[in-house]
Amino acid sequence: MLDKIKSVYNTTIDKSKSATDSSIKYGKKLIRKKALENIREKLEFAQKKETDFTKEEMRKMISREEDKIVKDIRTKGALTAILAMFGIANF
Repeated sequence: MLDKIKSVYNTTIDKSKSATDSSIKYGKKLIRKKALENIREKLEFAQKKETDFTKEEMRKMISREEDKIVKDIRTKGALTAILAMFGIANF
């Protein structure tokens, strides 16, 4: 009986880890897509093309843009949490 409970417990833990991993991958994928969209908009505004930059330069620009997006998400999350503490809805 105890072995059965342990196996169910271990199976549940393993499935939750894989679900967490897949959700993290999905989130990173969305952030990468948004960063690429932002970079393309900036390049279009500057009248440049992606081919004007080396792969390394593009990677750096995308990395910086991803950092900005993550920072923005953290700021919005913190603001929402603070407003929720005071009972104010953030729309």
